[in-house]
Amino acid sequence: MNAPSLQAIAHILGGEVRGTRACFPTPGHSEKDRGSWASIVPDAPDGVLIHSANGGDPIAIKNILRDAGVLPPPGARSGGVPWNPPARENRVTAKPAVYLGDGQRLAATFEYVDETGVTLYRKHRIEPGENGKPKCFSYDHVDESGKWTSGAGERRVPYRLPDLLAASADAPLYMTEGEAKADKLAGWGLLATSFKDWKADEFGQIISGRRIYILPDNDKAGRAQCDNVCQKIQRAGGETIVVELPGLPEGGDILDWEGTADDLQTLVRNLAKQGTIPTLDLVTLAECRAKPKEFAIAPLAPAGEVTFFTGKGSVGKSLLGQQLATAAALGSGTLGLTPPVMNTLYITCEDDANELHWRQEHICESLGLPMASLAHKLHLASLRGELHNELATFSVEGAIKPTAAYDRLRATLIETGAGIVFLDNVAHLFPGNENDRHQVASFVNLLNRLAGETNAAIVLLGHPNKIGDSYSGSTAWLNQVRSHFFVEHDHDTDMRTLTISKANYTRNGYQVRFFWRNGAFVGECEMEPRDANDLMQSQRVVKDSLLFLDCLRQITREGRIVSDRSCKTYAPHVFADMPEAKGIKKARLEKAMSLLFRQGKIERAELARGSDRHRKFGLRETVCHGED
Repeated sequence: MNAPSLQAIAHILGGEVRGTRACFPTPGHSEKDRGSWASIVPDAPDGVLIHSANGGDPIAIKNILRDAGVLPPPGARSGGVPWNPPARENRVTAKPAVYLGDGQRLAATFEYVDETGVTLYRKHRIEPGENGKPKCFSYDHVDESGKWTSGAGERRVPYRLPDLLAASADAPLYMTEGEAKADKLAGWGLLATSFKDWKADEFGQIISGRRIYILPDNDKAGRAQCDNVCQKIQRAGGETIVVELPGLPEGGDILDWEGTADDLQTLVRNLAKQGTIPTLDLVTLAECRAKPKEFAIAPLAPAGEVTFFTGKGSVGKSLLGQQLATAAALGSGTLGLTPPVMNTLYITCEDDANELHWRQEHICESLGLPMASLAHKLHLASLRGELHNELATFSVEGAIKPTAAYDRLRATLIETGAGIVFLDNVAHLFPGNENDRHQVASFVNLLNRLAGETNAAIVLLGHPNKIGDSYSGSTAWLNQVRSHFFVEHDHDTDMRTLTISKANYTRNGYQVRFFWRNGAFVGECEMEPRDANDLMQSQRVVKDSLLFLDCLRQITREGRIVSDRSCKTYAPHVFADMPEAKGIKKARLEKAMSLLFRQGKIERAELARGSDRHRKFGLRETVCHGED
């Protein structure tokens, strides 16, 4: 059978070729999903490696290609021989030297032997375990009198010790979380042992200078044990490479994996080759047309990239992010933007659930959407008050390490299938020094990895600095992201302007103007021109009226009198030269005075009498609106 081509794979699976990969939807996901991909690797089983970032099963995907005739039938793969556990002599007596409670049974026994193959002790798996646990383990050994007795005895050895001693020093060693898993690998002809009960100090000579492949269980506990044993091995002079098996269920391990020995060794070879930089296959690329960058929300947020969204406090970043997430969840237009339909995710570290609810209610009313219609499409989450929201930590040497919060974010992004996620905001998620270019670049690159893995647009919200730049901290923030936009607020008119300042995949300088109205934002393009102008004028007059009152209060404190009539003490004329007016001129102050009269906030009244008992009239705040 001819070698498979990326074009054929992409055609069968509903995707397209991107560089050296055929990218396609993970089975069960939307047609726009690109969470899985295939690579041509001649020495891999079937000549193809399948990867999935969002839960796809590589074996099942290969079976689809087999059914379509793109890949050979299963029988052509490693002889099609299923794995069976290697035969072991079971010397467990009818009454082993371990205690079995009511309903308990011996599920498995693993013998630990010395250099010559003599059994030193046995490890028994007992089901069910104690205190409601599914399993527990107990040991027995031969004492000086030749009888089996409880406990492991004084001497402890690695599992399958004779194999470890007989193998050449350059033979790669596989370590698993448990003896049965090591037995499976040994049955494949691989050098294997268990890292459970591994004693680094005593067993160091076995692993010093050797390359060790660690196969952790696919759960939090498994990853923690993997980290621990990696540290022990490295201290003993061994080299560790962690092998994450594709397609494992949560809590799964090598015993659950449907791959073959060839599949595993292909994974291992690829990991060992990671010291080289892969280059593009120009011959393959020449066979297809390049495609433009996809956007989650054009032209703001490209898919599979990190976008930086900044603005001063109270400018409305959080509301805008939640409104954009809402619009994208149903594919409805907002502010002149028309995102495609996709699942969306908005995570805030600053607002509680009640605030999210309040904003969502007003956004839905503004967009004319029933809130319930967004269920399972728009995902809102509040982390306010939670500790350890940082997505990474930095070592003394500056190395970045993802945290449990990063793992939660990744799992949530994959589970929701979100095409865009808003993270509010960077101050809670980035624990480093924002002026340290290396730390900033490492952090953004970590998010870029997540964006590339899920093909989601990640929009990171942040603040500007004190000197007026559109972002705070090192220029690495702007250099690392592919897109940056910021929002400014004109307090005179209440108009907000969104501006794209960096756009690798569209034009710079793109702007959107919008207003706050009844708890949500409305785009200028969504309003009648006269309505937008009237709104700006009315907002300006409201602001000017506050400045007018500031001027009037200052005049009153000075014991001076101003008039509402045209004269030397005409209030708008006098106020225009006062610092409290902040530069606004007479004409605008006149409109502000008219508004205040209509609102009943100022009045013309007798304020004093002259020496001739002549009454002096002027402006004052009404009693209910005054400072006292």
